[in-house]
Amino acid sequence: MKTFLRLSRYFLTYKWRILTGLVSVAIMSLADTVSAFLVARLFAVLQQIEGFVKSGSELLLDVPISIYGITFHSFTIRGYDESFRLIILFAIVILVIILVKVTFVYVREYVMSSVQQKLLLRFRLDLFDTVVQLPVRYFDAQKTGRIMSRITNDVNALEQSLYQMVEMAQNSVYTVIFATALFLTNWQLTIFTIIVFSALGIISRKFGDRIRSYSREITNTLADISAFLQEKINGIRIIKSFTRENYERREFRRKVESNYHYNMKIVRTIAFLSPVNELFNTMVIALLVIFTAYLFISASMTIEIMISFLILITFLAKPVKAIGENVARLQKSLVSAGYIFEMLDLEREKLPEERSAGSAGIRRGDVEFRSVGFSYGSEVSALKEISFNISSGEKVALVGPSGSGKTTLVNLIPRFYEVEEGSILIDGQDIRGMSLHQLRSQIAIVPQEVTLFAGTIYENIRYGRLEASELEVTDAAKVANAHGFIETLEKKYHTEVGERGVQLSGGQRQRIAIARAVLRNPKILLLDEATSALDTESEIAVQEALDRLMKGRTSFIIAHRLSTVYRADRILVLERGSLVEVGTHAELLKKDSGLYKRLYSLQFAEEGEVETRE
Repeated sequence: MKTFLRLSRYFLTYKWRILTGLVSVAIMSLADTVSAFLVARLFAVLQQIEGFVKSGSELLLDVPISIYGITFHSFTIRGYDESFRLIILFAIVILVIILVKVTFVYVREYVMSSVQQKLLLRFRLDLFDTVVQLPVRYFDAQKTGRIMSRITNDVNALEQSLYQMVEMAQNSVYTVIFATALFLTNWQLTIFTIIVFSALGIISRKFGDRIRSYSREITNTLADISAFLQEKINGIRIIKSFTRENYERREFRRKVESNYHYNMKIVRTIAFLSPVNELFNTMVIALLVIFTAYLFISASMTIEIMISFLILITFLAKPVKAIGENVARLQKSLVSAGYIFEMLDLEREKLPEERSAGSAGIRRGDVEFRSVGFSYGSEVSALKEISFNISSGEKVALVGPSGSGKTTLVNLIPRFYEVEEGSILIDGQDIRGMSLHQLRSQIAIVPQEVTLFAGTIYENIRYGRLEASELEVTDAAKVANAHGFIETLEKKYHTEVGERGVQLSGGQRQRIAIARAVLRNPKILLLDEATSALDTESEIAVQEALDRLMKGRTSFIIAHRLSTVYRADRILVLERGSLVEVGTHAELLKKDSGLYKRLYSLQFAEEGEVETRE
């Protein structure tokens, strides 16, 4: 109910369109009601004419047109020619009423469908807005495929929720108007009908509860399937290299069969509900026919009232039956709506465009850590009491064993994670006092695993600064040693890079990423050693580009190569989340029992010997 009410509030955003649609439904149902009474009146007139025909007497007949005792007009028929013209008039009036009805059918369909589509557009936009504003910590704990499922599968299911809610609103209007018309025609029969149809509502609710529980499992299995597909497609080379194709086929079959299992439970439930509704409605109509026939035979009801009542009860049965099925199907799709609202309610970062009053942003690039502590939610701290000062333009290498906290330290600077203890200051200002725009607009990141988006080389470089001119993009590529290889390509800067840049080599992707960072012109650089996985020729080109990029900028480099350590102005050595040593390469090597010297001996010495020989 909570999800239903919240979804209803979204509808109220377009209340005038919905009101137009419901007024159209009301006019349509009133048209049906009036036509029912006209048809009943026509049958009554024909019955009277039949009596004159059988008796062979001259036809003279008064025909009042009245509804609920109110006479709107009265005709006097003299002769069979006038009776035929009256019948034609009845047919024309009924046709006009139908034309009015179908006109409003179009109005209803258009405005109600437009509301559904506008709401779907709003939900898709709101979901993506939420996704791009969620903190990095959220993505660490969630599978990409499951997040994608929320925006694709659940929104598709939400479309069914919106459709069912619109149908319920329309059918409710039909029900109210037809029930009112019935009540005014014969209140005893109407009360009997309402009691019987209420029992049908109870049956539909029981089915709906069962459908909702199955739907929750279907939604979860679809999310698992999306996550599985995303993970396996990304890792297809690993699957093939370990010849695990058959194993993955079995795993996927298991997941889709689970989804099939719950879908079939819903199919069986809804399939059973439909004939139950049909049987129930038929029984109700049969009882009403018997009851009205009895009233007619006992002279308590005229043929005209009997016919109009039976027509109206037939009109009423359809929306009442539909409401029961709407409720059942709505239970299924509301599960997805609940998951969507859960995501929309997640705590978000502030939009990057938001600025904090009194904050100057980054001007020089001095960085200070003051007793910084951080953990990923476990009992073990990722960083403990980290304190250091870095001056503007200084190049700092981060060294330490795997899991020592190097990547965590770098990720705290652009506030991918919020500091839990202590503070980080840039130019003397706590970064928590800066807006994300002010902070991140002056920071560039070049990761070891470069992320390029599907599109052209030009578009990927310009991503660093969207307002950049073509000349600025070209200049950035030259600084990054990328212009040369780009010019050798057939389409040059308009070459498609493919998904995640698969059309380019590792070295080319790195240089595109560096060009993107150059174009951003940041004060602070965060580099996860970008040359560790490259061949010698590519490494030289990328290293030259990095040297140009780092010139005059505060740079933090997670070091994997000896050349990086040599080039650094200072080295920060981390172990188990603690900063254990700080100094230059020469200073740290003088410490006989120091961690850096031990790491150097194990990790860098062999590389140094190779470089010396070369």
